[in-house]
Amino acid sequence: MAAPLPPEAQFHIEVIKLLLQVATSDDRVTREEIDAIIETARGFSVPLTELSALTRCLHEGQPLPPPDLSVLRQDPKAVLDAVHALVIGDGHLDESEIAMIRQIRELLGITP
Repeated sequence: MAAPLPPEAQFHIEVIKLLLQVATSDDRVTREEIDAIIETARGFSVPLTELSALTRCLHEGQPLPPPDLSVLRQDPKAVLDAVHALVIGDGHLDESEIAMIRQIRELLGITP
């Protein structure tokens, strides 16, 4: 049985899960989105086994595991920073991305 991950590592994994949900919300994932998520995962030092399991879901068309919002609520600013970096990575922000950011803010308990 694998040892439990430290809280910071678990938080980073949950951020990556959320970013994957954001990237797939329009039913397509661009190369830029994948690159940005991988770069974020590397910056967070997400274990390769965890990242591989998540990307396998994408490749095999399986449902992505939902992020644990209780973990993400521990640092909502870091979560929103990662989401913003992903959605503006292509140089523009469209209405659906703005709506998604609002929804994420609400789920994290952030008031406008």
